[in-house]
Amino acid sequence: MANLELEGIENLITEVEKLGQQGARIENKALREAGEAMKEAIKQEAPRKTGTLKKSIEVSRVKTKDGAKYVEVGPGKEGWYGKFLEFGTVKMKAKPFMAPGYEKSKERAMDEIEKNLKEGLGL
Repeated sequence: MANLELEGIENLITEVEKLGQQGARIENKALREAGEAMKEAIKQEAPRKTGTLKKSIEVSRVKTKDGAKYVEVGPGKEGWYGKFLEFGTVKMKAKPFMAPGYEKSKERAMDEIEKNLKEGLGL
């Protein structure tokens, strides 16, 4: 799963947190939208033999760990073998698709978060 850390938009996040429950909904929507942007980029990078791996790429629900909210993006149960393609095995060279998809989409994901936070705050 890809990990995206936010830097530089602390002021927007502070304003959203002041809104309480409504702010939580705004944050969650922003994270889901960023996850969707990343999902599409990863799907484009995923190898296509049967199409199962591409179809299995999904965005998780919003999770919280140590006070930080996040979503996970990557293959679901049907695409369990994606980790072998991404990192390789003893007998197979790696054919990464997650890392390139992340790199291609991280700016768009940040833009989605910023856009959704501003929209939610009415800015």
